[in-house]
Amino acid sequence: MDDERTTDGPPSPDPDDASPEVHAVAGEPAGAPADDPDATTDGPATSAGNPQPSTSGGGSGRSRAWSRPTALAASTVVALVLGFALTVQIRSTAEPDPQVATREEDLVLILEELNTREAELRRQIARTRQTVEELSTGQRQSDRAAEEARARAEAIGILNGTLPASGPGVALTIQDPDGAVPASVVLDAIQELRGAGAEAMQVDGVRVVVSSAVSGSPGALRIDGIPLDSPYEFRVVGPPAAMEVALNVTGGVVADVGRVGGTAVVRQADVVTVDATVD
Repeated sequence: MDDERTTDGPPSPDPDDASPEVHAVAGEPAGAPADDPDATTDGPATSAGNPQPSTSGGGSGRSRAWSRPTALAASTVVALVLGFALTVQIRSTAEPDPQVATREEDLVLILEELNTREAELRRQIARTRQTVEELSTGQRQSDRAAEEARARAEAIGILNGTLPASGPGVALTIQDPDGAVPASVVLDAIQELRGAGAEAMQVDGVRVVVSSAVSGSPGALRIDGIPLDSPYEFRVVGPPAAMEVALNVTGGVVADVGRVGGTAVVRQADVVTVDATVD
């Protein structure tokens, strides 16, 4: 009993049964010689006193161990490249092109210049229109003044007897068969016609003006020294109706001529021409 000893570990291997010591080399299967990759063993190789762990599947484990860092590194590189590209793209989009900004500034300057020129042209157009209007107004005023001057000159010429006249009026014919019509009746006829608005008048081709005088005896009448012959023909430019009424009033010229044996006839006319003039 004293010779019996027990141990907690496995029994010591028999030296005769011990197989040669085999060391595993990384990348080579355990139990195979280093110089013979095809060598195999009948069982798992163990080191002296320690069991050798099985190397079955060891190669794939190391491949997975190496592939995981490699994939992680590749993913990191791809992410960095994508991030750099995205940053460049964002920066390119965010930062305006200097040439585009320059073109925009040029366009703004051109637009401002065009607006300035347009405003100046509008001012010039306004000034030109004002000048044209002033000239037109001045021309109209000048034309109106010239027309008024011509009208006054014509009126004065007609009144003075230096210009002929024509227009609506009356024709008065006094018959004096007995040569009894005195100069006073002829003078009354001239005054009545002037009072009714006569503008121009002539008697037997003699122009009657403001300074004209009637003289002579019945049957030998004269106006401004020029003899008259019966019948005495009056041509008068003026308002026809008013002059006819003035001659035919009761106790007027027509009645006076009738009292001395003569006749007086008044006729209105649309156009009466007074063409006798004085020097």
